[in-house]
Amino acid sequence: MQTQLKKTTLIVLPLAGLLLTAPVASAHDEHRAVHEDLNTEHQATHEDLNAAHDETHQDLNAAHRAAHTQPMTRRQHRRLHRQLNKAHRVEHQALNAEHGAAHQDLNAEHKDYHDFNQ
Repeated sequence: MQTQLKKTTLIVLPLAGLLLTAPVASAHDEHRAVHEDLNTEHQATHEDLNAAHDETHQDLNAAHRAAHTQPMTRRQHRRLHRQLNKAHRVEHQALNAEHGAAHQDLNAEHKDYHDFNQ
């Protein structure tokens, strides 16, 4: 009888261990998948912001070249450069704000995942 109990115990314990660790492994895999999704979304946001930044630079450079096709005084030239520099700063501020907002959204999404899965 005692031998039968030992055999049963030796068979049941590993199976019980598998049943108990499977949900933990599954939760870890799900958590990893959520992080991968968030990282993919983060990378896509950076690519979009970089594309918008590059487009802004191209537009400002085109405006600069177009303005230089017209005659202007030194004063007008300085004003042009001040306006272009201001437009550049404003665009950078807008992109930085959008970048910060995207990070806040991703952090909130991540926090919501953890809050929901506690």
